[in-house]
Amino acid sequence: MEYIIYDLLFFLIVFLVVFVINYFSSVKKIKKRKKIELVDYLVIRFKLSSRKIKARKMVLTISLINAFIISSVATCITMLDISFIWQFMIGFVLVFGLIYSLYEIYGRYLVRKGYGKEDVK
Repeated sequence: MEYIIYDLLFFLIVFLVVFVINYFSSVKKIKKRKKIELVDYLVIRFKLSSRKIKARKMVLTISLINAFIISSVATCITMLDISFIWQFMIGFVLVFGLIYSLYEIYGRYLVRKGYGKEDVK
């Protein structure tokens, strides 16, 4: 029981730190009218309409996704009692798997919500 509480506390601390850093750095980019790479990736990959997209709402969701990915991988890796090299390799695979799957789910969600481009004929 003690380890579960420790792991949950570790997860929450990492989640909050990564979320705050990621969110505020992205908001600064919005204010300075700079491009945000992940938003551009989602727009191109899923053919979303850049006019319909609300940048702040997307930044919030992307920050939550990034924080979840980093904190869940960090928590899983610290629970493993194996050598550092194996932890690093497993973490690398987990990060890429979660990035691909969660952004794919989020992109499909945006298309289903109506942020896709209209077919012009």
